Amino acid sequence: MNNRKTGNSFEAEFCDLLFQHGYWVHNLAQNAAGQPADVIAVKNSVPYLIDCKVCSGKTFSLSRIEENQRMAMTLWRNCLNGEGWFAVKFGENIYMITLSRLDSMISKNLPEEIFQRFALTFDEWLVVDA
Repeated sequence: MNNRKTGNSFEAEFCDLLFQHGYWVHNLAQNAAGQPADVIAVKNSVPYLIDCKVCSGKTFSLSRIEENQRMAMTLWRNCLNGEGWFAVKFGENIYMITLSRLDSMISKNLPEEIFQRFALTFDEWLVVDA
């Protein structure tokens, strides 16, 4: 499966997971101009701007965060909507981490162990959000 199909498949999977847990979810369609995130989700009047990333290798490179994503998530936060989130998938594991947390990392190539230590698993994120 190519990178785009892998990414689109994860976006659909992630949206379905959120929906199963009571979120209103919208998967933003790819467009030629690019987009700042993949998913907008809302639950209990709390909105989330989320970008989905799949790691087929052993690390997540911070260079995969595009400048338009960084700018949009910063504006999202400045408009008091909360943090911009990344759903990062390593194998079957999904980690939730904010842009702010990613920006605080010293290394620019993050192995899954960093996510295990500094991010929330999807299930932990659901509990924190409850």
